[in-house]
Amino acid sequence: MAQSNVVTDVGVAAGGLGTAIAAATVQFNKAAIMPNLIQMVAAPSGTNTVKFPVYTKHDPTHADYGVDEQASGAEETIANLTSIETTAVSCEVLRRAIRAEISDLSAHGNDDALLVNAAAQLGNDVARKFDVELLDLMYNFSNGVGQDDALTFMIFMDAIATLEANDAARPYNAVLHPLQVYGTFGLSQEFSNLATPAQSGGGGFAGQASDAMKDQFQTAGLVTNVAGVGIYTTTAVLTGGTGRKEGGMFSRGAIGCGYLDFGGGGFIQMATEREEAYAKTTLVANAYYAGAELVDVWGVEVDTEVS
Repeated sequence: MAQSNVVTDVGVAAGGLGTAIAAATVQFNKAAIMPNLIQMVAAPSGTNTVKFPVYTKHDPTHADYGVDEQASGAEETIANLTSIETTAVSCEVLRRAIRAEISDLSAHGNDDALLVNAAAQLGNDVARKFDVELLDLMYNFSNGVGQDDALTFMIFMDAIATLEANDAARPYNAVLHPLQVYGTFGLSQEFSNLATPAQSGGGGFAGQASDAMKDQFQTAGLVTNVAGVGIYTTTAVLTGGTGRKEGGMFSRGAIGCGYLDFGGGGFIQMATEREEAYAKTTLVANAYYAGAELVDVWGVEVDTEVS
């Protein structure tokens, strides 16, 4: 039986009904990747909006309002006047919620802590929804790499170069679909063919892989970090055109999120409600948040072929 919008009674939650069973297997979605990679700011008491001030980038070499290069030792020569411009990116914190209604008979008759597992699954649903929404923002980055190509080492480096060219603050992280990393057209295919860079000055790896080069990359952590960029995988990234996935690489300052803090920095709340007349317990998972792009050029969309 698939997920649907019905009450969880003995006909729906039948997996552990009336039997002695082993530990339950709850099919969770991979979630809660994005909160640690972006700017998370709790909405202060008395408001449901978080504002992120973003300072306009300066050009220190501009003749009129950059750093003045004075021609003599006369200190009284007036310095160039420049403005300190800021803009505000506002995030109005709004509710996301999902509920399950568990009948008393199904809760009592299932020997697998049905209420506990149901609450955990609802919380996971909200955390996954958070990742989906925040990862969708990467589609709006004006810079991108890949398109119809497989994710090669050089495309990965192009993304880093784009961030560096725009003075994006480090560290950088890449959130990609598992097939963009481990699949036939994924980055891992480069690792099995690593070799000493061609002496001709070519940008890629060529020839048979040397064991020393392989060991160097493996020791550094092929899966978790490549060229100083943290690697995270999730199926929550966008699906592009036929056979493509749209991940991204970004600086922490590229995306911001305002949220309501339910304690300890947590933005997901679990609540219960009894409906005695219907002999059931309602479980509700709440989250209040809103994300936004802060500095467009501090992120790069990685749109690559996976099949």
